[in-house]
Amino acid sequence: MIVGIDIGGTKTQLIAEHDGSMVGEALVDTSEWRGRIDHDADAKALVALVIATARQTPTVTVVGAHGCDSDEDRMALQTRMSSHLSGTVLVLNDSELLLPAAGKTSGISVISGTGSIAVSRNASRGMIASGGWGWYLGDEGSASGLVREAARTVRFALDQGESLDPLGRNLMDALAVASPIEIGRALGTIGSAAGIGRLAPLVFDAADAGSKHAEAVIADAGRSLAVLAEQLVRRGAPGGDVVTGGGVIARQSRLFTAFQSALASRLPDATLTLLSAQPVLGAMVLARKLGVGDLPVTLPLPHIDGALKTDQDWRAA
Repeated sequence: MIVGIDIGGTKTQLIAEHDGSMVGEALVDTSEWRGRIDHDADAKALVALVIATARQTPTVTVVGAHGCDSDEDRMALQTRMSSHLSGTVLVLNDSELLLPAAGKTSGISVISGTGSIAVSRNASRGMIASGGWGWYLGDEGSASGLVREAARTVRFALDQGESLDPLGRNLMDALAVASPIEIGRALGTIGSAAGIGRLAPLVFDAADAGSKHAEAVIADAGRSLAVLAEQLVRRGAPGGDVVTGGGVIARQSRLFTAFQSALASRLPDATLTLLSAQPVLGAMVLARKLGVGDLPVTLPLPHIDGALKTDQDWRAA
């Protein structure tokens, strides 16, 4: 029995498989089990969800987790889960599921969903990441980042003496405000990446309606995602394959085109792939490998039966 999990900023998806056949699946709001206050309680709740989905304790569990933006973060969750779950447990950043889901073994993963981040691994299995700072400081090219930059663009245009275009009108309608001066307050009241990110379609609708400001916001978002990948290559990431996915870029062709163009300019030797499969399938690819004793050299070490294994002894456990 193996289980793959994709923990996004908004949704958590689980798949359980036995002897090559799916025996369980779940899709829940991440907020249903993760409160981000008591991390031990969150780990226990996630383990309970795993067992409820698989209907037994799996032999291998692979997790891609939004918010595990460093090896310290992912190891903390891996350790907590393995203290309540026997078998092999491996926790990665959620973006790391993109490469195996796309049939790639190494490269750079770029997520554009509720937030944005680019992740790769160096020759020592260590995570290197760019982005992932949250909507307040960063997450350019994400759903929340697009909405924030749209609001800033509208503000700047009005300060320049321009009138509202479709982007400004869409933003005011979505926030149900009567004056542009209320946009910042309304966004602050929402106060979360997931809540703000739900408004992202209005940016693309405005571009479709002819808003040059919306087009500029989308172009800047594509450049920002390309910068994330470029920064990782400069820090030693393999630059051949770049796989992108996430709720925004998978649904909005304008953003993918902007990213593709910017990446070709900054990393002309890179091959960009838009993931068409569900990222959770990448967790299943890795779980199958671990189930037969195959630990890819690009991945960190898992826990087995509560203990962190070394490169030499984990297969024998």
